[in-house]
Amino acid sequence: MKKNEMTDSIKKLNETIERLINSPRNQEIAKAWKPQEYTAKDHWRGIPLSSTRVRIIPFTVEPEIPMWAKILGFDVKEFYNDPGCYLKNTLSMMIYRFENFQDFTCIEKIIPIWLGTTFESSLFGSKTIFTEGESPWLDREPIIRTQEDLDRLTSPDFYKSGLMPLAHRMYEQINELVKGEYTVVFPEWGRGPFGVAQHIRGMENILVDMILTPDFLHRLLRFVTNARKSWSKERAKFLKRKVDKGNLYNDEVNSPTLSPQQYEEFVLPYEMELCEFYGGISYWHSCGDTTRLLGAIRKISDIDMFHIGPWTSLREARRVFARHTALEKCLMPTEDIQFISEREMGEKLQNIRAILDGTSYTVRADGFQVISSLDDDLEKIRQWVRTANTKLAVT
Repeated sequence: MKKNEMTDSIKKLNETIERLINSPRNQEIAKAWKPQEYTAKDHWRGIPLSSTRVRIIPFTVEPEIPMWAKILGFDVKEFYNDPGCYLKNTLSMMIYRFENFQDFTCIEKIIPIWLGTTFESSLFGSKTIFTEGESPWLDREPIIRTQEDLDRLTSPDFYKSGLMPLAHRMYEQINELVKGEYTVVFPEWGRGPFGVAQHIRGMENILVDMILTPDFLHRLLRFVTNARKSWSKERAKFLKRKVDKGNLYNDEVNSPTLSPQQYEEFVLPYEMELCEFYGGISYWHSCGDTTRLLGAIRKISDIDMFHIGPWTSLREARRVFARHTALEKCLMPTEDIQFISEREMGEKLQNIRAILDGTSYTVRADGFQVISSLDDDLEKIRQWVRTANTKLAVT
């Protein structure tokens, strides 16, 4: 699309955003959430207020980017590499979600830049693979094969390493396109130290290191943690801001991959250090089963919202976290929505309410990919939204 055509397209989308952002429904939705921090999370993830205080149980819907590409008709590789495509379709997602899914995702004049799960690993030299129709993949070849490889590793350059040139180009050009109408959020370092270490060392090697060469693994984790802190300071300096609260994306942190003892030895000390460095953790996330790790994770002093994935015990997560921390209950898109009946959807939501009512919590349906056909899967999402509007209503 030519630049003038892109500018006209974005102008029209912005007019719709202006109308929706001031709509009564958007104003009502905003009452369910705490104000958003300056954050470039993977998707819009609000932190819910107490359901008993605001009399609202907010729920959100989020397809994955490849499904969004089919809904809106854009190219995934172009989305992750072209600032105009990224901006245009981020605005289009906001509008489509608000008008068609009717969930509790707020319309805000914020454009977070998210370059995929390979972003942090790319800073150390791991290759990002852009493929047709898919979000970026991480090259399977680890870059740390020996202790000598770690000795040669250098801290990321905020301007030159990995995907940083792309990050700066996206940030600069999107700001030019929005002309001050939106807050464009520069990419942030979200992946936890253990996850980054696993990406650049390899999962099998990390598992062996924990048993045979724990000192080497601690050296690697120390290097990654120090690099993250230095990078975050550089980001704050570049943006002329303070260091904002951090996020910890930790899909690699789960049981049985890690025992509680291994989490306490190889993960917790570095996450506690980052919590102190950032002045708190805005969001702690793992899609894996963290049930056996919950007590240890709770030792992190300040977490605003804790993610409860499909395999983590809802009751145990409530017991450990609900007194001080908002909860994000995330569903399995297939077993909890796409493969089941509307009646079964309702039963699952009733079970969630039976356990979490009285806390600050949100229910999230995300991770959607096209499984049957686009039309059928969109209808399943709409069925779930209708059911959620009924079963999560506060009377």
